[in-house]
Amino acid sequence: MEARWWLPVVAAIAGIAWLPAESRSSDSWDPEFKVSLGYHYSAGTYGTSSTTYISYVPLIAKVQIGPWAIRGTLPYLRINGPGGIVQGPSGPIQTTAGTSQGLGDILLRGSYLVEPFTWWMPFVELFGLIKFPTASRSKGLGTGKFDFGIESELTWVIDRFVPFATVGYRVLGSPPGEGLDNVVVGSIGAEYRVIEPVYAGVFLDYGQAPSAAVGRRFDVIPFASWQINAHWSADLYASAGLAKGSPDGGTGLQVGYHW
Repeated sequence: MEARWWLPVVAAIAGIAWLPAESRSSDSWDPEFKVSLGYHYSAGTYGTSSTTYISYVPLIAKVQIGPWAIRGTLPYLRINGPGGIVQGPSGPIQTTAGTSQGLGDILLRGSYLVEPFTWWMPFVELFGLIKFPTASRSKGLGTGKFDFGIESELTWVIDRFVPFATVGYRVLGSPPGEGLDNVVVGSIGAEYRVIEPVYAGVFLDYGQAPSAAVGRRFDVIPFASWQINAHWSADLYASAGLAKGSPDGGTGLQVGYHW
């Protein structure tokens, strides 16, 4: 399972790239590659009287060698709504009134997987991430500042049942005139292997408020993943916002190719 830094409720994400936990062995040092294309749509008032609509299309490339992995996300972003600070797909966005579209913030994250020593211990995956300010602040697609983060994800494999939990910390860059606080993020949930190629589950995702104007984020996210064959996978999810900093709702799809 991959952490959800780039989801508007999460990671990420604009998309979820779920990987069956049984296959997460780091014994092999042969390189593995995955390319994914996703689409995420969300709408929310964020505590105001107007609705902000966000479309996010991430192109994701990942390489894994043994316990090490690195992933880059190149996104297209379209936002329609009033001006202000909202929780976007890769962190807070300083939007402008009207419709803006273009390149979003590029994300780069590296991780290291620690396998359990005994059957009752979890897989532990440690992440470091950078958000590059490639989205135009003048167009209302980003803050124009770097963000940094660290995260840890714990995953237990109990036959068909896979519970997981994450906790992380984000150092947010503040745009001119807007002071953004660093935040703690976290999630808890589980997935279940319905049949061999199909997984389904749900998780709760939380993020501290980066400012009084934005508010905290809290969402419930059901999801399903289908490993179509040895190379292709598809992931579908929805989200419902339970706090001021969350969109009211969202949905997304991601298709991946692995070799």
